[in-house]
Amino acid sequence: MSVIDEKQLDILSELIGGDRSSLVELIETFLEEGRDMMVEMNDSLGSKDIDTLRRCSHSMKSSSQDFGAVALSELNATLESQCKNGWPSTASQQVNVISDNFEEASKALSSYISQY
Repeated sequence: MSVIDEKQLDILSELIGGDRSSLVELIETFLEEGRDMMVEMNDSLGSKDIDTLRRCSHSMKSSSQDFGAVALSELNATLESQCKNGWPSTASQQVNVISDNFEEASKALSSYISQY
């Protein structure tokens, strides 16, 4: 199974009128903001800042789904849900898995836009 569901990217492309340059710009923005969120998530581990961890996992969940990174979205949904009940005991491990998955999705999306 591919890291990215290209059908989701097709849907997104349709929503923005099929403009390829706009789609590329949106993907690049997602990747940039995703890197920033990963930094915030990692920083939140040291301070056990549950609000930041929950906010970032929520944002990453939603945007990952939009860009076809279904597994990444599901990982973030799990972490977000667990944060509602207090600090997850496996937060560090989950953020590591999310980070690895984000890197895989980033490579796949970068490859996708290089085809344009």
